[in-house]
Amino acid sequence: MSKGTEQNGWGQWCQENPHIVSLAAGAFAGTSSETLLFPLDCLKTRLQSRQGFYNSGGFRGIYKGVGTAICAAAPASAIFMATYETSKRVLTPYNDTQSVLGYCSVPLLSSILGELAAGVYRVPMDLIKQRQQAGHGTSTAEIFRGVRSTHSSIFFASYLASFNRDVMHSGLQFPTYEYLKLALSRWQKDCQDEKEGLRPWQAAACGSVAGVLSAAMTTPLDVLRTRLNLRSSSDKEALERALKKKPTAFQLLYEEVLDVYRARGLRGYFAGGA
Repeated sequence: MSKGTEQNGWGQWCQENPHIVSLAAGAFAGTSSETLLFPLDCLKTRLQSRQGFYNSGGFRGIYKGVGTAICAAAPASAIFMATYETSKRVLTPYNDTQSVLGYCSVPLLSSILGELAAGVYRVPMDLIKQRQQAGHGTSTAEIFRGVRSTHSSIFFASYLASFNRDVMHSGLQFPTYEYLKLALSRWQKDCQDEKEGLRPWQAAACGSVAGVLSAAMTTPLDVLRTRLNLRSSSDKEALERALKKKPTAFQLLYEEVLDVYRARGLRGYFAGGA
């Protein structure tokens, strides 16, 4: 079998199995990015912690929890990309307007559906990972015991913050990414008379800009998510308040908003944003 025949066969298989391709691509991309950027993620968690940066570990052990992160990244990213690509294929035929708004609304809805699907697996794994990063236990078994003993209100408040953050992040990132690619492609055709699509580095640049903008705008929700993930039942004050008043998830979120403002002011909502 010639090389060209093999390539044609592989390309045909990819076209016939788009769901498997999306799963594999999402798993590989998620695992790679999580592994490479994990030290920065660890430092961000410690900056956002209520105990403070140095009390949470400082610059020591910046790969704590990397195993949990990798175990979470591959399945969650695969679920997200498979849902995202499938939703785009299903929703695109219904976009009859052919406008920029319609073009961006399809990835917006697709990304929201993708986050809702992936979050079911990602959120509890993130809770474990961030407690490892902040040194909430000397062993993985101790971390798991702390997670099991966490009050249900704290757990569901963490779910709520995580889902809101992830949905808003993807809801901003992917439509912006698709719009930037569309705008750059149109500019190339109009100004440079190029008929080919965007080069890989150009698509990557669009993705970087979209990612930075969405991350900056969702940092306050990320701070609330981290503080709730690190709010364990070992905190006697939080536990007593939860048992006596039985606060709802929304009340706990409101408490965190006030606590961040009292402790650090408006700057506290953007801790770790850089």
